[in-house]
Order: sequence, then C-alpha cells, then structure tokens
Amino acid sequence: MPATVPLALLLASATDILVGVYWACLIIGGGMLLFSVLGGLGHGGVDTDMHGGLDFHTDVGHADIGADAGAAGGDIHVDTGHLDAGHADVGHTHGGHAGAELSTWFSIRFVVFLLAAFGAIGVILTHITGAQSGVAFPVALIGGLVIGQGAHQLFRLIRRTSGDSTPQPQDYVNRLGRVTIHIAHPDPGEVAIHVRGTERFVPAVAAGQIKKFNVADEVVVVGYRTGVAQVVSKEEFERTRRSV
Repeated sequence: MPATVPLALLLASATDILVGVYWACLIIGGGMLLFSVLGGLGHGGVDTDMHGGLDFHTDVGHADIGADAGAAGGDIHVDTGHLDAGHADVGHTHGGHAGAELSTWFSIRFVVFLLAAFGAIGVILTHITGAQSGVAFPVALIGGLVIGQGAHQLFRLIRRTSGDSTPQPQDYVNRLGRVTIHIAHPDPGEVAIHVRGTERFVPAVAAGQIKKFNVADEVVVVGYRTGVAQVVSKEEFERTRRSV
C-alpha cells in the first residue's frame, strides 16, 4: 500500500508536466500562427523551407530584399520596395537532392502547425474529455504530425501550382517609373515601378544626361543591378529608341 502512494504522485506529476507542455506548445505554435495571419493581412508572412540547401523567403511590410546566388551566377539584388523582404537560394550543388528530399517533409510551417495542433489536442483531451496522459499524449502527437504535415503539403502544392511571382532584374528594365525620393547624382533616390501587377519601390540613380530628378518626375529604367535601378528621363529614353 505505501508503494502505491509514490506511484500515484509520480503519475500525477507526469500528467502536470504534460499539461504544461501542451499549453506551452499551444501558446507558441498558436501565437506564431496568429502572427503569420496578422502579417498576411499586412502583406507579410514567413516561410522557410529546405531545398537544395536553403530557401528563405520572408515578406515584410514595405521592403523587398533579395539575394540569388548560384542560379543567377552570384547576382544579388536588393529591392527596398513593396514587400517580400528576403529571397535567398543557396546550395544548388551536389547536395541539392538531399535538401529537396528534406523539404518534401520538413519546413518551419510544418513545425508551427505541429506545435499548435499538438498543444490544442492535448489541452482538449486533458481538460475537456478528461483523458489519461497515456491516451492523450499519443493522440495529440499523432494528430499534430498529421495536421502539420497536411498543412506543409498543402502549401507546397499551392506554391508549385501558383508559380514564382518574385520579380527578376529583367522585369524592371524598360519600365516606366515615378520618382518618389529626389535623385541627384551620385546620390541615389527612389522610384516606384509597376512590376508583375504590384507597385514596387526601389532605389535608383541617374544614368542619362539628366542627373537630377524631382519627386513625381517620370523616368524609365534602363538597367537594374545589385538592387539599384538606373534611370533616365522619359524623353531621353524615347529619343534614344527613335535614333536606333
């Protein structure tokens, strides 16, 4: 009889620990999901997947910072524009197959949904149904894995079928833009350019005969390198095209 008391206390302590773990996972995972949803409403989001090394893509408010190494020959571009702060593909090497296989099953999104679902199921089973820890834990773990993997595969499918909307350097060239921050050579300013259906704001320098542009002046992008647009006046661009 005395031996049953410590055992009961041990089981009760283990149950309390599991309940704490459920709540911690629910708060962390649910909080990250809530943050992602609120960020999405403001044109933002976070998605980190492993493929061919590293693919990091973060959308933040009104900035677009991008780096493509390897596939673009080491070309790096920084677009302090509309959104999409960060797109980096690193590791298109011989180890790409292992990274691709890892990305099939694992991502930060998978972990977030796993934590949220595991915590939610555990809390519900423990506090609402009164299930024992020996039942609640495996059910919560399996449910979290299924929901997390389901969300991961769904977003992978959406990503594959929707195509890549990230602008490339050539998308900016020969585009009409509007000066949003005064440009005075050699100091850069900023221009707004419509690219792929979205107005993006990128740093710009004067590259033609006119070296100064005021806010609201119309310019044309004739080059785009390392995240900086090279612009000339609309009149100079049209004159150059007529002379060709």
